[in-house]
Amino acid sequence: MAGASSGGGPRVIIIKKKVKGHAAHHGGAWKVAYADFVTAMMALFMVLWLLSQTDQETRTELSDYFRTGVFTGAPSVLNGGSGIQNKGFFDVIGAAHTQPEQVSFERVSLAVRAQLTELAGQDAQIKQLKDSIKVSVTEEGLLIQILDGGQNLLFDLSSAELKPKLIEILELIAPILGRLDNQIQVHGHTDARPFAPGAGRSNWTLSFERADRARAVLEKSGLRSGQVSGVFAHGATALMNNDEPFAPENRRLSILAVRKGMEKLAARGKGTDDSEPKAKPAAPMSLDPIPKRKDDKGDKAD
Repeated sequence: MAGASSGGGPRVIIIKKKVKGHAAHHGGAWKVAYADFVTAMMALFMVLWLLSQTDQETRTELSDYFRTGVFTGAPSVLNGGSGIQNKGFFDVIGAAHTQPEQVSFERVSLAVRAQLTELAGQDAQIKQLKDSIKVSVTEEGLLIQILDGGQNLLFDLSSAELKPKLIEILELIAPILGRLDNQIQVHGHTDARPFAPGAGRSNWTLSFERADRARAVLEKSGLRSGQVSGVFAHGATALMNNDEPFAPENRRLSILAVRKGMEKLAARGKGTDDSEPKAKPAAPMSLDPIPKRKDDKGDKAD
């Protein structure tokens, strides 16, 4: 309060009010950090879900995407070397100029092997067959050979009926092969045992019937309509083991995804055996000691 004025007049009272300041506002920075955390967790759970729902081939494509930002095989606006046009990104690994068809075959072969390994871990009988299933990329295309390893799990001797384990394997690989933009051929092979005289059947008939029944399972289980371009019977003309014409591995099914432009060549049977042909021909055999296939009226076959 101020004192009296010098002129003796009334005193003027001056009241001063101090305005107290509020505490500083902390802002919303924490909200931004929390939103980033939630977004990152959602992305993590989406990736985990995708990994649990996809096969090995798709996982590889996702891995390429997260590494490069571009799906493998996507078109690129860039032109030049280093595999840009094939892969959609600079190839830092050095696998330049790899053809897309070859890449597809390699990935599908890995997917087939991965699925078979997973199935073998769950089924003891499939585990016995695993070593008798050969998957390879050949000059003619992607070749899957299912050999009779002697366990009697594919088909009965001299019978065209496919056993449940063989059907299960065909049902497993059909959807994987259905992703390929290639024709599929199914080839049937037998060993060299002839049928008994008067049986009314031959190794040609048997190899065709087995291949055709395999074709029906594949088409029902995942191949695209019209993807199968042929079913071929080879009888005992293309043995896997020339030194032992009666060996179990000679009885087999070959499924070939044919390279484009090689359909006619593959149809002749070339490429349905991934082993090199042996220069030494099988020794001539007398007809008498050859074990004969029996007819359907009671005797064991093959």
